[in-house]
Amino acid sequence: MPRLKVAIITPGVFPIPGNKSSSVELVIQKTSNLLQKEVDVIIFGKKTKNQSFIERQGHITYYRYHYHSETYIQNVVEQLQQDKPDIIQIENRPKFVKFIRQAIPTAKIILTLHSVTFISPPYMNNRFLNNYLNQANAIVVNSHFLKNYVLSKTNLDSSKIVVNHLGVNNDQFKPKWQLDSPAPLEFMKEKLGVSRNKILLYVGRLVEIKGVHHILEAMPEIIKADPSIKLIIAGSPLGHRAYSDHLKNLAESIKDHVVFTSFIPNDKIHEMFQISDLLLVPSAQNEAFGLVNLEAMSTGTPVIATKSGGIPEIIEHGKTGFLIDPSNIREDLTKHILYLLSNPSKLLQMGQECVLQVKNHFTWQHSVNRQLRLYRQLHEG
Repeated sequence: MPRLKVAIITPGVFPIPGNKSSSVELVIQKTSNLLQKEVDVIIFGKKTKNQSFIERQGHITYYRYHYHSETYIQNVVEQLQQDKPDIIQIENRPKFVKFIRQAIPTAKIILTLHSVTFISPPYMNNRFLNNYLNQANAIVVNSHFLKNYVLSKTNLDSSKIVVNHLGVNNDQFKPKWQLDSPAPLEFMKEKLGVSRNKILLYVGRLVEIKGVHHILEAMPEIIKADPSIKLIIAGSPLGHRAYSDHLKNLAESIKDHVVFTSFIPNDKIHEMFQISDLLLVPSAQNEAFGLVNLEAMSTGTPVIATKSGGIPEIIEHGKTGFLIDPSNIREDLTKHILYLLSNPSKLLQMGQECVLQVKNHFTWQHSVNRQLRLYRQLHEG
């Protein structure tokens, strides 16, 4: 069977590869490294001063442009017309579908959606959304929640929307009990001042919709019951300085039990999960998927998260973590945190179930196998 040529168009806002990319670029990088075993991959993205305009690594070719919203997709189209790929995959930008379809009417186009953001106001209204999505040959989403959301906003046929859950790199996100040496983690814990503590972790943007304040509001009661518990908040405000300041004010009265860290590079984030006992995801937002949940689970760290969006497709309540009521976050957080941290055998059992769940269902190879099937179906159809 001849190798297919697949072009992947990133939004063009962040570099690829790169430790400071968004989740979109991270997903593309992880999957393309595996895809290249079967197909020739072309990736379009942003040019930075330390990266070349054209770069080839194995069966992956990178084309990079200085990002300008008006010219980025035009540059991409010109290169697509030269390379003539078998499949064109557009990442999280429905508006790009129209440009590609107009320029290359016979193209086999896949639109991959990572969240509801760019298919919702103010980025998109339903009339344009229908138009753009109908011009794609297939829509790939990362959860059944996101599929149902798209169906509720469009007149698309259900068969056109393919669910492909994301995955984890097991080589990076290893179970904490399978590490060659605990020394690096002990050093990190000592550096953070949590060497002798039970550790709660939040990882993500410091924005109100992520619900970090709920954790801090619950902490006084939690540490009253168990003073050995500490909370690590790993994230950055990204323009939401007022909310970040509010979080630090909430932490003031319990500052000996809260550690704020700066941005953690993607190639180091696994260590944060490996030193932690629990990951907390108290988001009020309907997260389409939530890759952070899988990354924690892969290291053997159970998750306590709100029962919303695509998260129930990842976490099995009572087995790999706990799903909490979005209208009762603080009380549910407190109850489940204290239960698990006072029951080490249950915590370990949950961690082992987490690792098994990821291994059986949520690796990047699982995701890539599903994507390859879609490529072949479109190419042969």
